[in-house]
Amino acid sequence: MKHWLLTIMLMMCCQGWCTVSAAEPFGTVDALSGAASAASGDSTDEIALAVGSQVSTGQTITTGHDTELHIVTLDGAFLALRPDTTFRVDEYKADADADADKVFMTLLKGSLRSITGWIGKYNPHAYRLTTPTAVIGIRGTDHETTVIEESGPQPGTDEAGTYDTVNEGKTVLSNAQGETEVTPGRHAFSAWHNRIAPLFLNKRPDFWLHRALRIENRIAARKASLFQHIEQLRNERRQARLSTAADNRIEKQQARRERIQERRADKARNRKKHMDAGN
Repeated sequence: MKHWLLTIMLMMCCQGWCTVSAAEPFGTVDALSGAASAASGDSTDEIALAVGSQVSTGQTITTGHDTELHIVTLDGAFLALRPDTTFRVDEYKADADADADKVFMTLLKGSLRSITGWIGKYNPHAYRLTTPTAVIGIRGTDHETTVIEESGPQPGTDEAGTYDTVNEGKTVLSNAQGETEVTPGRHAFSAWHNRIAPLFLNKRPDFWLHRALRIENRIAARKASLFQHIEQLRNERRQARLSTAADNRIEKQQARRERIQERRADKARNRKKHMDAGN
C-alpha cells in the first residue's frame, strides 16, 4: 500500500543510513518507460536501470531517445528525467540536519523536472542544479529545466542554452552576467553563446509543443503522496541519526573505559614485576 515509503526506509538502512558507504545513497527508480543507464565516476561501464534500482552520488544517469525516468530521493523529492537526458548526482546528504543536508546536481543535456523534498523545504540554500550555462537555486519549488546544446536550424526555433520554467515556488537562474528570479508560469533562459544575464521569454519554448511524455500523468498523484509523508520521513531520519549518534557515544565511552582498565592492569603487572625482582 505504501510500497514507495517502505522502499525508501529500506534504502536508509541498507545503503548508508545504518552503515558507512563510499557513495552516499540518493534515491530509487520509481518508474521507467524505455531504457536508462547509470555509470559511476569516470567508469565507462554502464548499468541498466529498472524500477527499484538504487541511485547514488557520483553516478551519471543517461536516458534513451524515448525514455522517461522517475526517481524518488531519500528526502522525499521527486525527479522526472525526460528523453535524451544526461544527469549527474554530484553531492547529496539527507540526514535531517540543517547544517549537513544538501543536494548538488548537474544537468548536462536534456530535461529534468525537479519537485523538492525536505531539503528544498528547510534548506533551500543547500539545493543547486548546475547546467553548462547557468546555476539554478530554489525557494522551495516544482520546476523544469532544459539544456539545449545546439540552436534549431530555422529562425525562431529554440536557441542553445538553459531554459527554466517554474510550476510552483520560485527559482533563481544565474550566470556570470547576472541572475533572474523565476516565478510560477514564467520561462527564463540563459544563452549558451551570448554573454548576457538570464532573461524572460514571452512565450513557452517551442520544444514543449513537440514532446510526447507517456508517464507524466502519474506525477501529480506521486507529488501529493510524497508531500504528505515528508515530515514523517524527516522525523524518522532525525531519530535514526540521533540514535546512531547516541550508540556511537556509548561505544566510544566503553572503548575509553576498556583502555583505562587495560592501562591500569599494565601498571599493576609492572609493579608486581618490580616487586618480584626486588625479592
